[in-house]
Amino acid sequence: MLTSQLSFGQQKVSDSVLKELEAAEIKMFDAVLKYDPEFWKNSVHKDYITINADGVMQTKDVIMADSIRKDMFAGVTFKLFDRKIRVYGNIAIINGRSQYLMGDKVLAEVYHTEIWLKEKGKWMFDGWHGTYTKESQNQLEKAKRKEG
Repeated sequence: MLTSQLSFGQQKVSDSVLKELEAAEIKMFDAVLKYDPEFWKNSVHKDYITINADGVMQTKDVIMADSIRKDMFAGVTFKLFDRKIRVYGNIAIINGRSQYLMGDKVLAEVYHTEIWLKEKGKWMFDGWHGTYTKESQNQLEKAKRKEG
C-alpha cells in the first residue's frame, strides 16, 4: 500500500520537462491576454475551469463564447515571478505570482495556481485559480473609494 502511494508523489522534474512547462506557460499567458482562439481550441483541455481573482468562474466553453471579456486584456502585458513547478506523472501544478501591466503601470498582481495535463505528448492547460495579492486588493479598494 505504501509503495503504491509513493508512486503518485512528486517526481524530480527534469530540465526538459521544466522547459516544456515554462514554454507552455508563456504561450498560455500570451494567448490568454490576446484571447487567441486557436490556443483555446488546441491547447486548453476540454475540462478546463478558471476561478479568476475578480470572482468570475468559467469553463472553456463559456470563455470561448464570452464576447464581453474578450477585450478585457487589450494592451496588457505580464511579468511572472516566484514560479514553482511540481509534476505528478502527467499532471503538473505551477504556482506563482503574476503582474498585469499597461505600459509601466502595474494594474494588478495575482497569486495563481495553474493545472496542466499531458495528453498525447502535449501539455494542455486545464485549470487556473487566481487571487489578488494584498497590495492589489488595497489598490482596488482605494480606486473604488475615489469613484464613489
